[in-house]
Amino acid sequence: MSRTRIVKGKYVKTVGGNYNISAEGNVFSSAGGQVQEKGFDNGVSYGSFERIGSNVNEDFEISFSLSKDKMYSTVVPFGILDFKGNYENANFAFNYSLLLSNVDSLEFKILNEDGTTLFAITNLPEIVVTARRLPKLSQDITDKKPEYNLSNPIRVWDWKSVFDPYNTSSSDYTKIGSYVIFWDGFNNDNIYDSSKFNNKKLKAVITASKNGKEKSKEVEFSTKYDEVEWVDVKIDKSNKKIDTTLRVNLKDGGAEGLKCSSHLAGVRDETRWVESCPWDKIPTTSIIAGKPPIKIRTRSFADLEKLAIDGLNYHWGRNKNHAAAKDVKIVGESYEVFTNAINTQDNAMDDVDLMYNTNYFWGRSNNPGCVSGFKSFLANIAQYIPYVPLSETIYYNVGYVNNVYKAESHFLFKESWFYIDDVPLYKNGKSKVDMEYSYTCAHEIGHTILRAFSEHGGGSADYSYEHKGSSGYSDTKPVSEGGVSYPTHGEIDVMKYFNNTPYFLNYDFERIVAEDKDILGLIWLTKLKIK
Repeated sequence: MSRTRIVKGKYVKTVGGNYNISAEGNVFSSAGGQVQEKGFDNGVSYGSFERIGSNVNEDFEISFSLSKDKMYSTVVPFGILDFKGNYENANFAFNYSLLLSNVDSLEFKILNEDGTTLFAITNLPEIVVTARRLPKLSQDITDKKPEYNLSNPIRVWDWKSVFDPYNTSSSDYTKIGSYVIFWDGFNNDNIYDSSKFNNKKLKAVITASKNGKEKSKEVEFSTKYDEVEWVDVKIDKSNKKIDTTLRVNLKDGGAEGLKCSSHLAGVRDETRWVESCPWDKIPTTSIIAGKPPIKIRTRSFADLEKLAIDGLNYHWGRNKNHAAAKDVKIVGESYEVFTNAINTQDNAMDDVDLMYNTNYFWGRSNNPGCVSGFKSFLANIAQYIPYVPLSETIYYNVGYVNNVYKAESHFLFKESWFYIDDVPLYKNGKSKVDMEYSYTCAHEIGHTILRAFSEHGGGSADYSYEHKGSSGYSDTKPVSEGGVSYPTHGEIDVMKYFNNTPYFLNYDFERIVAEDKDILGLIWLTKLKIK
């Protein structure tokens, strides 16, 4: 707002009592002749601006709208940066103006689709900025956001410290002016629940009161997930706890190596039915005394499903129940992260088969995921090419398996049978084979998380396919070429390939965990779009 005075002649302002001019914008005085100001007792002082507003008018007017600028069209919890380190808005933004007179109080609330209150507060949320200062705030955000570092990317930063100098005190925004109200989506119990926003219609209401008179304005808006549908996040800021719900689609892939078949053998009158079974192909020299081939399935699909869910919950959690990873840091504060994986077809990830495998070729687990680009297209096509060991399947390998590629056996006649014993136990008393399978499920399904965060955040599928730089598309990258060695203590990244690893059943499974940066990437995937 601005006010301009143009005087052709002499302009004299004489004040015996109080005369206040207060403006959010500019006050201009211009004269063709002379402008004089005089204070009889204390003279004229400058530079002591005080926002006085108006208490003379008993009436007042308010305006209220949703900010639809591009910067405020999406919301990410904690303002977690995208994969490339670009700024993400952490707040819903509303434009509010008060005209004609100051008021006594303001109430701001957000209503759910059913009319119940999601958030309500007298006076306004934690961050309120005068509209005229918003451009400078936006520039400061750009200038002070951490620069992207490929080798050590920052996922979350202290954006609030940039806002603080611009924040308006609660005594100020009941005065005439224009403001931007920022709300971070947390309710009155200090809880943010992304599921409360997905495909929901909400209503924001502001009510101003003066001398018993109230006026309200409301604005309706809708919100939905902007990146993926298969993860929700619930953040309890008071108890420093984050719960993620992960919807996966695990299907029964059946069993390999257990089905016998019959065929006719011999000629003419000497023909007979002969039964052949998968274990007949195992060389007698490979059979270990006391370790006969498995002929009946030892783990049902329900068993494999539970192992997969348990693996996701443990290895994609960082909390008191994990042996090595206890939390993630959010601007210096520790938050426990708990993952709750659910097997469902509704709003879930691309499906993955769980297959029991014995008396057959070693099953190499893979999860190329859905097609989202050229590389993922090739990965999906490859699974239909004979002899290419690439499919959306996680194998429970047990008993005797042939550790060569199928093509090597069929064309080069290579054989390398060995026995995977499910009797040895890990230190927690569980089967090492079960522990390895749970970890493998967390790794393979983790590829979907890494790909989504990278591709949706400006990166490529290689972040997933190359195991965060620790491999090529298939083999582990040597340490001399930027690969990494198996950690002897502390955390073991669930998504990386390692050099100098122990035998695959001798991994220290309880130390395997998703890196904090990837957990924050999972939370970023709950990004909201505002309309």
